[in-house]
Amino acid sequence: MIEINRIVKQFEALQHGDCWIGVNFKEALHGIDAAAAAKRLSANGNSIWMLSTHLIYWRTRVTNRLNGNDSPPPFKDFALPNELSEAQWKQTLLDFESAYHSLRNALHSMKDEQLDKPSPREGQSFYQLITGCLQHDAYHLGQIVFLKNNVL
Repeated sequence: MIEINRIVKQFEALQHGDCWIGVNFKEALHGIDAAAAAKRLSANGNSIWMLSTHLIYWRTRVTNRLNGNDSPPPFKDFALPNELSEAQWKQTLLDFESAYHSLRNALHSMKDEQLDKPSPREGQSFYQLITGCLQHDAYHLGQIVFLKNNVL
């Protein structure tokens, strides 16, 4: 489980640790209220809130695949709640943390030998799935930091 542990440490660093990027999700999302989270810089752009729910969606999708199925989550990608309140934003942040822990738990249940095996998505190994998720998360972390710097 040497490689799995290394991968888990990368997710931990990205979520709330000493991340090579220089900022982690906990730091990036700190101090953002519902109004700032919902603000878009353009009509077609995403908000921090939308990016957060997008990350929840894909972390859940990856967790499903790690658990052996390719079913999508029971909620929409980039979904926003009907009411953009502080309580709903706090719930989104809790859901974001929960999606991280679910993913982390699924990774911990894997063995290194499984990394080269096919995931439920055709043409994709578990290693490609997991490293793709890391890349996806880092990309959107950069977008969140950019938006935070321009909406606060």
